[in-house]
Amino acid sequence: MKTFALHTDRLRLRKLGEHDLDALVELDSDPEVMRFINDGVANSRALYRNSLLPQMLAWSADDPVGFYAAIHEREWIGWFHLRPSIADQAALELGYRLRRAAWGRGLATEGARALASFAVDELRPPSIDGCARPDNLASITVLQKCGLSYVDNRIHPRAPIEVVFYRAAPEAIVRGAWRRED
Repeated sequence: MKTFALHTDRLRLRKLGEHDLDALVELDSDPEVMRFINDGVANSRALYRNSLLPQMLAWSADDPVGFYAAIHEREWIGWFHLRPSIADQAALELGYRLRRAAWGRGLATEGARALASFAVDELRPPSIDGCARPDNLASITVLQKCGLSYVDNRIHPRAPIEVVFYRAAPEAIVRGAWRRED
């Protein structure tokens, strides 16, 4: 079975695997990365091994829905996801988490636009959505650059935090270049 992967101009997005555990733990060990997730508290290796990683690997390696490792210039820089929405199981939710070294370089927007475009082109969901903490202006900007518009504030059902919820119909998605890995 081949692992599903996409490319953009600067990123390779391949499905996460168990071999990504060390990188995931390292990513979440940075308090700045986790500032808007767990108020700066790292997710432990045990939490990843026993709960988070199995949830992230719930989709098969050849299923385009799920979590993707983001590789830039052969370096693991974080992850992106397309998964069923918290608001509508027919819709897809866009999300990501990147190392601080990757911030401010347009990589989050590039990866998010590519996944949203791929979803619209190939998976045809009724909408794409995403959410962020209200004070996470960088992530809100990425959602807006993808064409998503503000819907409301709500409590995230997977974590007891307030988020701003954004959504876009397929025709509103700002297109990003992507290609499947051969």
